[in-house]
Amino acid sequence: MRQVSTRRLRPLLAMAALFALVTACTDQQEDLAPVSSSAVVGHWAGDCGATLDVAKDGHFTFAGFPSGEGAHDERRLTGEGRWYLYQGGKDAPPPSLDLKYEKELLSLSFTRSSKGAVTAMRFEEEDRTCTFRRGK
Repeated sequence: MRQVSTRRLRPLLAMAALFALVTACTDQQEDLAPVSSSAVVGHWAGDCGATLDVAKDGHFTFAGFPSGEGAHDERRLTGEGRWYLYQGGKDAPPPSLDLKYEKELLSLSFTRSSKGAVTAMRFEEEDRTCTFRRGK
């Protein structure tokens, strides 16, 4: 019987542990209830300096929001539009808050607690991210 050296065994064990962790997190996310509109309504402040106000009536306003045109585009958007909750699904993009601004669709992904509460929303552009947290 051939023995596996510990030098080769450690990376294999690390990969197996990482796979188990990712699988557990994926299963946990799938078991969470869909995000409700009450979870996103309110004032949100981004770590990029942007603000987002999500109203109950399906409208939003934002100021200083990243343009969504890529990491090298420094333009910021200020305006209003309509928002929608995208619930995702099997073999589909993950759930998101979708902002319809003029002819653009800007999507924010959710960060949720283990109990399913929305703790933050993330807008991602190529190599830059703006994380929004509920403001006061």
